[in-house]
Amino acid sequence: MSSSEERLFFALWPDDEVRAGIAAWADGSAGRQVAVESYHMTAAFAGPVCADVRRALEAKAASVSGEAFVCVLDEIVWLGAGDIEALAPSCPPPALLGLADRLQRLVAAATGHVARYRYHPHVTLARPGAGDRGWSSRPPEPVRWAVADYVLCRSRTDRPGSYDVLAGWPLS
Repeated sequence: MSSSEERLFFALWPDDEVRAGIAAWADGSAGRQVAVESYHMTAAFAGPVCADVRRALEAKAASVSGEAFVCVLDEIVWLGAGDIEALAPSCPPPALLGLADRLQRLVAAATGHVARYRYHPHVTLARPGAGDRGWSSRPPEPVRWAVADYVLCRSRTDRPGSYDVLAGWPLS
């Protein structure tokens, strides 16, 4: 990535109440926990892009339509080689999957890069080193997330695991 490029992605960005619910699930994770203020659900990853591509993404994002929806985060999943612990919906809402698909197509058109993975909506809780959760009785209550918008984010190169929200768009 050159110094003139930014690492961008479209995401769902939770409010403080949803963040607190997610944090209850992360409590006790054995790995390197993600900071509460960094919780998000990536919808489409653009990767390192130049300023012209960022402007194209922002301009085209305004035309992406979708309905507001509720996403219930209710299960722990293990991603990658099994070392990334995440909170996910056991039944992803069709509106979420549709929004992610539209944003991934937008990213592909703007960057020429097509996602090589099947979309699995999740919020990362902990990175390598995570072990079994081991709740004493039962997991925390499911997190009900009323999603009314999506955002374009930039990964911070000076603080890995930190993000800046650059712009946002409402869902109907």
